[in-house]
Amino acid sequence: MTKPAVSDEQILSDAVRLVNEGLAVTMLVKGRSMLPFILGGRESVVLTRPGTVKPGDVVLARIDGRRYVLHRVMEVSADKVVLMGDGNIRGQEICTPADVLACRCGATCWPSTNEPSSETARYNNIRHETQRRIYTARSLR
Repeated sequence: MTKPAVSDEQILSDAVRLVNEGLAVTMLVKGRSMLPFILGGRESVVLTRPGTVKPGDVVLARIDGRRYVLHRVMEVSADKVVLMGDGNIRGQEICTPADVLACRCGATCWPSTNEPSSETARYNNIRHETQRRIYTARSLR
């Protein structure tokens, strides 16, 4: 297996820099922690500059100053943000509001033609509504 020419760290650092410049950045997601709502290796997320972060938002954050996560905000206070992947049964990350580097403004699933289909749009609408309902139920625990 060949080593990638550019590290994930460099790609994410560049994405954050572009977001800070006011651009929207589309990135392919890796990993499984946001299943079933964001499918790693298949879907991309559109990241923008974070505004007021609130529970239910999906954000890109830097944890412990060394790793990036794209997880859902569970709780926000003046000095901390609690994150958790949708696919995680337990285990939360805690960061400061300053560690929230970007906010997801959309997740997309593209067929090989790189054009969204009506089937994909319908599937995403159903998934996002289900996602909203599960988050609401999870936050009531």
